[in-house]
Amino acid sequence: MPRRRVEEARCFNGTNCVSFPALGEPSKLSRSNRGTMCFACEERGATSGLEATVAREVVELRKTEDPRQSEEHTEAGSACEVWERRKRSVLTCERGLHSALASGDERLVRRWSRSLREAEDRLAWAEDDLARSEAREGSRHARRGA
Repeated sequence: MPRRRVEEARCFNGTNCVSFPALGEPSKLSRSNRGTMCFACEERGATSGLEATVAREVVELRKTEDPRQSEEHTEAGSACEVWERRKRSVLTCERGLHSALASGDERLVRRWSRSLREAEDRLAWAEDDLARSEAREGSRHARRGA
């Protein structure tokens, strides 16, 4: 009697799976995973849901603020948004590097390592910009209070 090949469970997200760019296919589901999505996709979904909630709260707060104050915060807010994007980019590169290391593909390891270094450099620049904009905002408030 011929043996049957057991098909391994894959992430339900298919080509939208977090691991798809690194692996070229959806992630295999671990035996401990009872769901239809890999843990990375579930985490991404939870994170994006939380980010959407925070974004709605920020919009509501801005509606209630004094318009003059919101103009002052736009520069710092913009720098903060850039920093957040850069931070997410670093986390994406770290996940990609981890996945490439797990797959044993040296080419992908080199590519993700280079991308991670570049993302960390951009994050450092964004942190500097954020610090400068917060310092400027702090000096504006100090001058106004005097």
